[in-house]
Amino acid sequence: MDDIVSISALKTLLEKKTKKKILVKIMWNGNDKLTLFITPNMKINSFIFDEKEGYIFYDNEGIPVKHDIPCVLSHKELMEGKVKLDGNVKINGERLSKEDIQFLEEIE
Repeated sequence: MDDIVSISALKTLLEKKTKKKILVKIMWNGNDKLTLFITPNMKINSFIFDEKEGYIFYDNEGIPVKHDIPCVLSHKELMEGKVKLDGNVKINGERLSKEDIQFLEEIE
């Protein structure tokens, strides 16, 4: 599957699935650049990558964020400002279903 969709289309799908407003936040550190799709009440200030646990996010006070982040995209999932639907994109920890991909194709 080599489909590509816009970030705004993925944001629309996330809002539909979570029934919440979604914000797009871009963060980077010395090693990675991430695009986060978060709810407005999530305060995320930094992140690290742990070999065992994956990405760990921290709030403004340096406390690990316990809430699940609806969608996290690394620079590998992005191409020229668009999202590659190559099977690595997850919403709430689950891969996109056929219905999700069909919805994205309809709104593109």
